[in-house]
Amino acid sequence: MFNTIDLFAGCGGLTDGFKQTQFFNMLAGVEWDKNAVQTLRKRLKDKWHYQDAEERIIHFDIQKINELINGFEDLDGYTSSVGLKQLVGNATVDVVIGGPPCQAYSVAGRIRDKNGMHDDYRNYLFESYINVVKTFQPKVCIFENVQGMLSASPGGVSIVDRVTGAFNAVVII
Repeated sequence: MFNTIDLFAGCGGLTDGFKQTQFFNMLAGVEWDKNAVQTLRKRLKDKWHYQDAEERIIHFDIQKINELINGFEDLDGYTSSVGLKQLVGNATVDVVIGGPPCQAYSVAGRIRDKNGMHDDYRNYLFESYINVVKTFQPKVCIFENVQGMLSASPGGVSIVDRVTGAFNAVVII
């Protein structure tokens, strides 16, 4: 059984796919959208029989990385959490999965925005994903996104180059 953390978990599409293989155990998930959090918690309880889904799925803004890792008390409208370190405990994190929001990278999103999404904070949410990877040093990372990501260049720098550079900086060989 491989242990996972799901970032940008949404309503649980990636987690559900991993769970269906019967080889993965979700240690924790993080999502900021309250409706998606409620859906994922219900799915984990009803389908996958996680009785502690309320604690495992952290409703929080991933940009606040220190609080996410170490825990927080009722902060900025988010309910308290013990944080990822305590949820993981002594377990080994084998896989970090997640797909940062695609709106800033998608061609459709860039066409609709007068600045081509160049100043959208979501372009840089991958940095929080990288910080979780640095903290837990998983064996594998699954970073999912949209085809338009290949041509996105916020600030004139390819997002693929930014993401690749960030991943290369944390690779332990």
